[in-house]
Amino acid sequence: MTLPNALPAQADIVIIGAGIQGCASAYYMAKAGMKVVLLDKSRVAGQQSSRAWGFVRVQMRDPDEIPLMEEGKRIWRGLEAELNADLEWNEGGALYASGSQSIAAYREKWFESAKSFDLDTRLLSVAEVKSLLPNLASPIVGGLYTKSDGHAEPRKAAPAFAARARDLGATILEGCGALSIERTAGRISHVVTEWGDVKTGLVLLCAGATSWRLLQPLGILLPQSFVRASVARTNILPPITDAAFVGDGIAFRRRSDGSLNIASSMHGDVDVTLDHIRLTRWYWSAYRDSAKGLTLHVGGPLLRDFAKRLPWQDGAQFPAIGDREPDILPAQQRLRDAVKLLERAFPTAGRIGLAEQWAGNIDTLPDGIPVIDAPSNLPGLLVATGFCGHGFALGPVIGKTMHALAQGKETGFNLRAFRLSRFAEGDVKQPLSIW
Repeated sequence: MTLPNALPAQADIVIIGAGIQGCASAYYMAKAGMKVVLLDKSRVAGQQSSRAWGFVRVQMRDPDEIPLMEEGKRIWRGLEAELNADLEWNEGGALYASGSQSIAAYREKWFESAKSFDLDTRLLSVAEVKSLLPNLASPIVGGLYTKSDGHAEPRKAAPAFAARARDLGATILEGCGALSIERTAGRISHVVTEWGDVKTGLVLLCAGATSWRLLQPLGILLPQSFVRASVARTNILPPITDAAFVGDGIAFRRRSDGSLNIASSMHGDVDVTLDHIRLTRWYWSAYRDSAKGLTLHVGGPLLRDFAKRLPWQDGAQFPAIGDREPDILPAQQRLRDAVKLLERAFPTAGRIGLAEQWAGNIDTLPDGIPVIDAPSNLPGLLVATGFCGHGFALGPVIGKTMHALAQGKETGFNLRAFRLSRFAEGDVKQPLSIW
């Protein structure tokens, strides 16, 4: 456990949030010789960065994300060697089987929109899906396949970046939350933490679903919310496919030990809090359009959120911290239903049991794409947040991109769609998906 006296007085950059974006950025920045301080109110990869499905895909991405993800896959291919770590990287492709004409049409529409990027994605006939999945018993009308996509283990990736960043001199402080980002003469000047102040001219904010809390005092609008997603690990099963698979109602990937990470491909849960209510105008159409895939829970979470904001509670005294260690419970029935669908789709797998279950809060934005920006109206601030369930796969390329922005260099990408100011400007498109 790091101690308060480990807090440096000064840094070239302070990174807030030790998920995969923060850890990857810390690594690339420390590798370039920057004096890096990485803070987290909890621990490295304590939240969504260790709870994701693990897909690393360009398939079905928002078109604005495709160039980033293509470069991201190139980085992933060499990442185990670069970090000297087993990340369970598997370039087995992404294979989506469509069980209805409406789902097939939705995926075909994306395929047409992505043609200009010259991807290796293909629309598959029923026979072609069957050739890749000979044991699939579910009725299908076609599929979508990207051979160069892959998957990796979320519990290993961010810690591997953090370990190498430490080796290169980065200071990583767990249990040390950032309370505020301060300015002097209009520029970033220091960060106030639970353990004291750190002077710096650069701050990278990548604190996941709580990033908005540190932007609000700076007068910056970020309508950031979250959706709860549940995942489970099965017992070891006979091989089905090395591809990251999505079918009607199920999604899975094969782990290195032969078990599967499995989730519902169609459903998420919204535990309504006061912040969800505050953001209704931003998310109403998205929630309405996703009504069949999102379940709203009104009751216990809302009451607990209200109680935490009472004046004598820590949540009221330190609003930037929010919930330090949220107890996020998986939707067990939803996971049991996913197992039944998997058994039905692949009967040769035999009886499937669940060895482990967990859930995480996916940070969302109304247009389904993240903020990746160094806003010119607040010199010294960098923001990488709101990844809408895509953050794990994008983590390495975001780390490199934020390093380039920190140095004032060209990133090689058109980041206009990801600018922070789009919400204040009202320039918010309809999402491909909000999680």
